[in-house]
Amino acid sequence: MRPMVMIPLLVLVLSGCSQKQSQPEAQVAPEVGVSTTNQPESASSIVAEQEAAAPRNPLMNVYFGELHVHTAYSLDSYIFGNTLNDPFEAYKFAKGETVTLPNGATKRIKKPLDFAAITDHAEALGEFEICTNPAMKGYSSTTCQGVRSNNIKPFQEIFAGIAQAVPKRLEGICGADGSACVKAVSGPWSRVQQAAAENYEPGKFTSFVGFEYSGNAPEGKGGMMHRNVIFKSASVPGTVFSAFEGTGEALHAWLEQNCTGDCNVLTIPHNSNFYWGRLYWGKNSDGSEWTQEQVERRARMDRLVEIMQIKGASECQVGIMTSDEECNFELIFPKCPEGENAACSNEYAFVRNGLKLGLRHEAEIGVNPFKHGIVGGTDNHNGTPSDTAEDDFQGHLAHNDGTPQIRLGLEPNPTSLAMGISAADDPTKLYNPGAVTGVWAESNTRADIWDALHRKETFGTSGTRTAIRMFAGFDLPANLHEQSDWVSVGYDRGVPQGGDLTSAAEGQAPTLVVWARRDPQSAPLQKLQIIKGWRTADDELQEMTYDVACSDGGVPDKDTHRCPDNGATVNLEDCSISTDRGSAELATTWTDPDFNAGERAFYYARVLENPVCRWSMYDAHRLGVKYPDKLKATVKERAWSSPVWYTP
Repeated sequence: MRPMVMIPLLVLVLSGCSQKQSQPEAQVAPEVGVSTTNQPESASSIVAEQEAAAPRNPLMNVYFGELHVHTAYSLDSYIFGNTLNDPFEAYKFAKGETVTLPNGATKRIKKPLDFAAITDHAEALGEFEICTNPAMKGYSSTTCQGVRSNNIKPFQEIFAGIAQAVPKRLEGICGADGSACVKAVSGPWSRVQQAAAENYEPGKFTSFVGFEYSGNAPEGKGGMMHRNVIFKSASVPGTVFSAFEGTGEALHAWLEQNCTGDCNVLTIPHNSNFYWGRLYWGKNSDGSEWTQEQVERRARMDRLVEIMQIKGASECQVGIMTSDEECNFELIFPKCPEGENAACSNEYAFVRNGLKLGLRHEAEIGVNPFKHGIVGGTDNHNGTPSDTAEDDFQGHLAHNDGTPQIRLGLEPNPTSLAMGISAADDPTKLYNPGAVTGVWAESNTRADIWDALHRKETFGTSGTRTAIRMFAGFDLPANLHEQSDWVSVGYDRGVPQGGDLTSAAEGQAPTLVVWARRDPQSAPLQKLQIIKGWRTADDELQEMTYDVACSDGGVPDKDTHRCPDNGATVNLEDCSISTDRGSAELATTWTDPDFNAGERAFYYARVLENPVCRWSMYDAHRLGVKYPDKLKATVKERAWSSPVWYTP
């Protein structure tokens, strides 16, 4: 008998019914004008002056931030108990101020962020406003009373409409045509923009206006087809686009129609492990065949992909188009049995596979719709962006994981209890503290950080502030990493992560210079790797992982391409780690020994830290309980660079 698959509660709730949906691309929201946050002209001038005065570095600085966080404005966050931390409070946390968590504890981030975007769910943004604003018609309805009492039933009723053949909002509060809820979006959407405007400090902290589109997979079972939408400036559409209005493909079309002039936007798919294969399967999300126009639009919009968040890592999984032993990191699902694709992992579930499949699509249709740069996020629903420390994890989903007893599976969370899910089957213990986005940008301003995101000069980490950087070229010195001007040479004679190489001359092969620096508040670095993927002449998709720099004087084995174990250990009694193993920095210059100039390929870097205790071990120590047998006791934190692509 196949063991029960534990589905994270949040997405189970968001899925509503499991009835199949079919949403034609034409079903989009009415066109809206582009709006700019209502600021006095003098305030805009001051911001422009601050942007111009922000320190700039043409060789780029590293900045860390969050592009995926929910506040009380997301109805699920509110229902789960986060009724206080709105976008204004979330920015306070990002900047280093103390906030109160839904469980009553106070929390402060270990190190302030450089940038953040608030990405509350577009779905039910209007319903949230009606149910929490006493001035709104419908506030006193039975549904809204249930929302304010944190009852999961009205929440399920509101979201069930997404799964209908023609998505429909709940008539009781939205009206027969849903227009009341559509109009109510203007209130919270304007406040999201206001919070971003008030917290933007060019040169010190960058705030982006954004939202999350949260479509569901037709199979149900917690499947999600979500994207974060990040705008470059204060010029944004006058409303948001949700799954009530159409598919992810319709979202792209709507953004193209409504984000014009000074408005610029990019989209970030997340949780490919929860797409039930529908992100990378070579069709539209609803199963229809994609058109050339849709593929080209997708390539323009989906600039990045989230490689990890609280609901698991989505890089790769051993046995699914890879044998890379480091792929089994913070996974949620087992491999799919034959003929199944929901609540399990298949070949279309992972970012690395998507990158390989993109090479095939480009060869066939001339466009690579999966040419994704790498970022990380949390999907935090406490309004605490990048709250990712393993040793101080207090949950992400308000009362649903606000105690160590719930997080370890010793007690069911309130929503599980209401839905009849036992503590043993509650999936909370499979979650992790989430990931962080890093960018290389000229300055800490909206334009420069957004441009870095758009050109994919980015990386993701599993929650630490480890930095990683890579350049590739055909004319880079063999010892470039040893030169003080390696960055300027990388830009002058190569391309950075996120870039493209083309048409190698006879006898040439790509040379990569790669560098990583540890987070002083985390473990030392263990090894630096290059992951290569390529498409052969007979259309086979291949990959190889090369260890290229080892800590503690190690050298990669010539046959296995692996570093020797550096002997770093963790004392599980007190979570202390080796102090005499690992490196503060790792760097190397590496040339592909197996390059074929006629084959499309990509390369990205991954750095692994020495092991540390997993958050669950810290929780077990706090409670003084036996550690759950099925949970890994330690993790190797890591960072992933965006790829560089080679095209013949």
